[in-house]
Amino acid sequence: MKKIRLILFGVLFLAGILRFWQLDKTPPSMYWDEVSQGYNSYSILTTGKDEHNEFLPLARFQAFGDYKAPVYIYVDVPFLTIFGKTTFGVRAPSAFFGTLTVLVAFLLAFELFYSHKKRNDIALFTAFLLAISPWHIQLSRAAYEANIATFFTVLAIYLFFLSKRKNFWLMPFSIISLVIGFYAFNAHRIFIPLIGMTLVILYWKDLIKKERLKIVAFSLLVGFILMLPMLSYLKSPESKLRFNEVNIFSDSSIVVKSNNWIAEENNSPLAKILHNRRVLFAESYLKHYFDFFNPQYLFFTGDINPRFSSQDSGELYLLELPLLLIGIYTLARWKKKESIFIAIWFVLAPVAAATARETPHALRSETFIPTYELLIALGTVTLLSLATHLKKYIRRTIYVLFICFVGITFFIFQHNYYNHFPKIYSYDWQYGYKEAVTYAESVKNNYDTIAFTDTYGRPYIYVLFYGNVSPQAYWKEGKVTRDVFGFYNVSGIGKYEFRNQLIQESDKRKKVLYVGDPKQIPSTLHIKKTINFLDGTPDFVIASNI
Repeated sequence: MKKIRLILFGVLFLAGILRFWQLDKTPPSMYWDEVSQGYNSYSILTTGKDEHNEFLPLARFQAFGDYKAPVYIYVDVPFLTIFGKTTFGVRAPSAFFGTLTVLVAFLLAFELFYSHKKRNDIALFTAFLLAISPWHIQLSRAAYEANIATFFTVLAIYLFFLSKRKNFWLMPFSIISLVIGFYAFNAHRIFIPLIGMTLVILYWKDLIKKERLKIVAFSLLVGFILMLPMLSYLKSPESKLRFNEVNIFSDSSIVVKSNNWIAEENNSPLAKILHNRRVLFAESYLKHYFDFFNPQYLFFTGDINPRFSSQDSGELYLLELPLLLIGIYTLARWKKKESIFIAIWFVLAPVAAATARETPHALRSETFIPTYELLIALGTVTLLSLATHLKKYIRRTIYVLFICFVGITFFIFQHNYYNHFPKIYSYDWQYGYKEAVTYAESVKNNYDTIAFTDTYGRPYIYVLFYGNVSPQAYWKEGKVTRDVFGFYNVSGIGKYEFRNQLIQESDKRKKVLYVGDPKQIPSTLHIKKTINFLDGTPDFVIASNI
């Protein structure tokens, strides 16, 4: 047991290094959702209210009008207290809980395979594979709500199995963890009820034992009480804004297609059945669902969004493909309820994410990751067990080749992630805002107005964060409007004006500092500073009319 603890400690140390090392530099800057969460945490820390002057929101934060889940913002408060209002402080919760997920994944694997003679090996490999997972590493290095939601979901499942086997008074803590996961990320509001029902159905007999009924009732009562603020919020129109924006069921083109095809067949009964909009929506959903099993996405390119993938490697290592297949085969032959649970978890993981128009989506399907690592770990242990029957020199050769392949694959991912990824994709991470705001702040007393482009989107939140604008000053000076979709727009804060048309006629009567993209700055202005993306192309040009 001492050896297992030592290996596990080494795995956790590795996981921590991979998630915290140069956290403030890679990814190269914070994109707007990270900054929004960081500033709202800072506002809660200093005033007890969010950026909208709302006292301790429970079910959601308004943010840009996309209504963010609250858990990350509250969890970030102690980290900002320790590390200050910095990139590291904002991202640290994700890296911290990402590292803890490796530990909980070990514990969960141990419980799921408790009756398996190789449970220690499977648990250690699960932890190790999660520690070096490109999918999980990348999502642990930015302020992603899903990363914390995944931790609490895995913790809840682990506590469920541990309570069932060892101490049933852990069951309330399992329910509490599920509720926190529900509050932590929108996609989990679909996944968590499904995985919860799966546990109840599979282990019903364990839950209804006479001596456990009171604990079950108490657990459900605790969960219900904690869910009350969320249940109230889910009834409101604002809870549906984000879903309505991204889901496939709001796609009017499918309705138009249905109507056109039925009309082309003269409204025949068969056409009304085959081309019914519900049939077409079902086909669309299935297509989006199976996108998550696309080998190109899983093993070669990853998510097409550079905020979720380095673009030059898959969400999983290619080396893991044969191990995954072996693991699936081995699981199918393992006649235990736990194998059924893992299989159902695997099937349910993309259910919520498949409702979105953008698929496959690595962030919204992060609950996939533990199942992949469990299966790959099972496949690895199975393969290595078979190798024990070979001659000693052949066995050692296989072990050495395996370690070399893992090491080379891992090294290539790490090298590209730290050396090439930040330079190529700094645009996607809204690089340059910090530098632009910092410069504008250093000279703002020389100007009447700072005209800041909104070309790159939501500049106000960067001015709040990097301009050290207090929440109280923002509530007093912010010029706020909402569009017809309910989204939140800020046109100015103090001297700052956020503009689509950067240069205006009224500027002639004022001293103006312009912060714009290169196309917006005419040669007649006096160039003060140029900020480039990390690949060397121009980002912001700062100029004045004096």
